[in-house]
Amino acid sequence: MPRRSPHPSPEADLLDRDLGDAIRRFRTDLGLSQHALAARLSLSGQQLQKYESGANRVSASTLYRLARELDQPVSAFFPAQGGRDGLEALLDTPEGRALSRDFARIHDMGQRRAVGVIVEGLARPA
Repeated sequence: MPRRSPHPSPEADLLDRDLGDAIRRFRTDLGLSQHALAARLSLSGQQLQKYESGANRVSASTLYRLARELDQPVSAFFPAQGGRDGLEALLDTPEGRALSRDFARIHDMGQRRAVGVIVEGLARPA
């Protein structure tokens, strides 16, 4: 049976750092300190700090719990394949994440359409 290398590839390390950056971004957008988020997840502050720096890998179960606490889908923690698209660029801003999060909380389809009309109108060149 082949043995796995104990040293991850450079791409894996980059992904760990990107994941840590996303955790930090979502945490600060919500105004949470490292200590507060760590307490909610029953982690030490040092462990969360290591996740955010990319020094330690995040397990699947911890990522799931992080996503729930930070009110994000798990997919939001990973870059889109094939480069940045408009949605990814939008979600890279605090305003875009807030808009997306709040829009998802609107359940009335008429209100959703109205928001869409407003955004389209604001996006048109003057």
